[in-house]
Amino acid sequence: MKHINIFQSKRVMKEQKIFKIIILEDSETYNDILTKQLEHFTAMLAMERNCRFEIQSYTSPNDFLRNLKNDTDIAFVDYYLGNGITGLEILKKIKEKCWDCKVIIISQARNIKTTVLSVTEGVADFIFKDNHALSKSCFILEEIINASHSRHAMN
Repeated sequence: MKHINIFQSKRVMKEQKIFKIIILEDSETYNDILTKQLEHFTAMLAMERNCRFEIQSYTSPNDFLRNLKNDTDIAFVDYYLGNGITGLEILKKIKEKCWDCKVIIISQARNIKTTVLSVTEGVADFIFKDNHALSKSCFILEEIINASHSRHAMN
């Protein structure tokens, strides 16, 4: 009979990194599509990387900001959120609360000025809403996870 050390098992489980992802997309349809895509992708990634993902999504900037945790790792934020609110305003509030959070702006606007301004303000990446936006979201997410794993391995 093999004995399992319960404390050792808990320690191993405790070391499993949990990535917290939050989505702000005011279009309910696109929000649902993006959320489902990321849930499906992270389910596979979690098995490969021995980590877990918690994903929350919101259509309202107020709900998003109210539920934003200071240990959020990644945020996907629409650029134009209605009522004159932009993703850059949300970016500033995210960085005030969780400075290490990687923010990805997603937008239908194919405006170079918007893209450059977003990048200079500190977004991790900018995705145009086109036929490849969902796959790009997964690719960028995986890059962030890879970079995080590399940093943890070096420490």
